[in-house]
Amino acid sequence: MCRLFGVAATAPVDISFELLDAPNPLIAQAQRHDSGWGIASYRNGVPEVERFALGAGTDPGFRHAARAVADLAMVHVRRATMGGMGPANTHPFDRDRFTYCHNGTILHPRELIELADRRPRGETDSEHFFNVLMTVMDPDDVVRSLRRTVELVSKRCRFSALNLLFCDGRRLYAYRLGVYEMFWLEREIDGNHSVLVSSEELTHDEAWDELEQDELLVCDPADPGHPRVQRLLGPGADAIEFEPFDRLDHLSGAARGQWAARRAEAGA
Repeated sequence: MCRLFGVAATAPVDISFELLDAPNPLIAQAQRHDSGWGIASYRNGVPEVERFALGAGTDPGFRHAARAVADLAMVHVRRATMGGMGPANTHPFDRDRFTYCHNGTILHPRELIELADRRPRGETDSEHFFNVLMTVMDPDDVVRSLRRTVELVSKRCRFSALNLLFCDGRRLYAYRLGVYEMFWLEREIDGNHSVLVSSEELTHDEAWDELEQDELLVCDPADPGHPRVQRLLGPGADAIEFEPFDRLDHLSGAARGQWAARRAEAGA
């Protein structure tokens, strides 16, 4: 499993509090999720993406990147289950203006290769999902594209979770399906309305809402009624059996990366 954080705001916001100084900041969560980290931050619809194979808790570059100011952003700290430690296996994945990160494990992801328009550059199950999503992507109907991808993956593979963040340069999408939780929070500070999404509640004095199974949160700063919540699979999601997976839970650092690399090589 990994940890996700995302934000969508009507004006650029400083995300350093959530990443570094909150009661439960992402950098503290990275002590256990130490298989690399990455960030995608948007200004005017264009993403800047950085990925590093070092754990965020030990990488001085994380504190620098945490000072990013953006109206759309996502951050991922990885706990490897499929694929070794390296930039090619580190989230967020990106293509053009689209960025994506994932929390969960998809078993036997090679079953997805024939559905995608290109082969993965790394070894992760997450990149297989992203390649399928980019193959079916209709930029004018991102929700339908996400729904189609989840349907395709669910029919071919078992998984622990398909929790994800996705951004198209205008909106942030957050989806929960699986054994892991996701939370979201609205803030209004000096007229700037922001929506935060996280794998864990970052603060203790704010009322975080939990996404239910199969709920997609659509965060569009240009929409006065955002965020909006809808389901992707509907009743079909109720029949899916999740596969809890985090074997060798005690492994960390390089040892965990080596184990995850062997799993990817075996096509597990």
